[in-house]
Amino acid sequence: MHFKNSVLLAAALTAGSAVARLHGHERRHAHPKLELELEGPAPTEAPKAEVDIEQRDVGDMVYATIDGVLQSWINEWSGEVASETSSTSTSTSFSTTITPTPTPEFTASPSAVESTVIPVPTSNAGSGSSSGASGGNWYDAPSDGQFSRDAFGGTTASTKTGPLDWDYHGNVGIPWGSNIALVDEADASKYKHVIRFEGAHDEPWNLLFWNTYGPDGKMDGFWSPHAALKFSLPKGSVKYVAIDDNTQGGWAAAQGDIPTTFFGQYASTWGEFDMSNEQNDGQSGWDVSCIIAQLNGLDIQGMRICDHNKENCSYIGKGLAGLLNAYTSADQGTKNLAVTGGPGAIRLVVDLDYA
Repeated sequence: MHFKNSVLLAAALTAGSAVARLHGHERRHAHPKLELELEGPAPTEAPKAEVDIEQRDVGDMVYATIDGVLQSWINEWSGEVASETSSTSTSTSFSTTITPTPTPEFTASPSAVESTVIPVPTSNAGSGSSSGASGGNWYDAPSDGQFSRDAFGGTTASTKTGPLDWDYHGNVGIPWGSNIALVDEADASKYKHVIRFEGAHDEPWNLLFWNTYGPDGKMDGFWSPHAALKFSLPKGSVKYVAIDDNTQGGWAAAQGDIPTTFFGQYASTWGEFDMSNEQNDGQSGWDVSCIIAQLNGLDIQGMRICDHNKENCSYIGKGLAGLLNAYTSADQGTKNLAVTGGPGAIRLVVDLDYA
C-alpha cells in the first residue's frame, strides 16, 4: 500500500481533454502515466487496512494504490490534531474495507473501422421531435460562418495555473455546465461543435456530461454528483449535443445508473473532447477511454466516436473486443492517441453500444 499526492497524479484520472497540437506542437492528453505499486497477488479475502494519512493541504486530491487498485479522494483533513483537553478531536487515521479486483489483462489489438452510421435519419432529438425541417443536414455549417450560441449561458475566461497541459482551465459556462446543451436536430447545424448520439440497440442508455474542472474550480468535474448535462437515449432514438468554444470535458454512458468508483469517480467507458481550444490555436480533439473502468475491474462498455463522414474514429469494443485511437490502462502517459480536428466546425457521431 502506498500513498501519493502530486500534480501529476491529480491529473492522472481526469477527463483527459483530447487536444491535439498540430504544426509541430506536442499532442496533449491528460492521462499522464500512473505510478502503480502492487504488493503481490490480491488476497482471497478483503482485509481491513489501517491507514495513517500524512498531512496534505485541504482540498488536495489524494491517490492510493490499495491492493493493486488505484483509489482517490479529496483531502478534508487540515493536519491539526486537537489537544486532549479539547471538547472535539480530529482523527488522524481511518479504517476501510477494500475488496480488491484484478486488472483485466489487455489483449486487444487495433482493428479496421466498421461503420453503421446513418448520416441523416428522421428521429427524436433534444426536447422535441424534428426531421430537419430547416431543409439542411445536421452536419452542415452556416454558410456565413456565424455559429449560434442560443443554447448556452455565459462564458468563463481561460486561465493557466501551472506549467502542465492539464493546468489549463477553459470555458465551463456561466452558470457552470451551461456550455454543454441538448439541441434539436433542426437546430444542430447552427452550432459549431455538435455530437450526435445513437446506438441504443436494446435497453435505454443514460448519459452524463461534465467539464474537466468542476463548479469550484477544482479538477473534479468528473466526480459525482457533478453533471453539466444528463439525458436518456431510448432504443432507436438519436439525440444531439452542442458544445461551446474552448470547452474541455467528457461524458459517461451506461444502461441504468452511471457506475462510480469507491470514492465517487464516474467509472464507465468515457468519451472525451476538447473543442476549439484557445491555447492550441482553436483546434479540437476527441477519444474514447476505459482507464477508470479497467483500473477498477468494472465492465468496459463499447463506444465509438467518428466524424460524420465515418472517418477519424476512436473506439473501444465491448469488453475490449477492439481498439483504435483510444485509451486503456496500458496507455497511461501516451499523448498521441486522441483524434484531432482543425479549427472550425466539428461534427461527431457516437455509437454508445459499439461491439
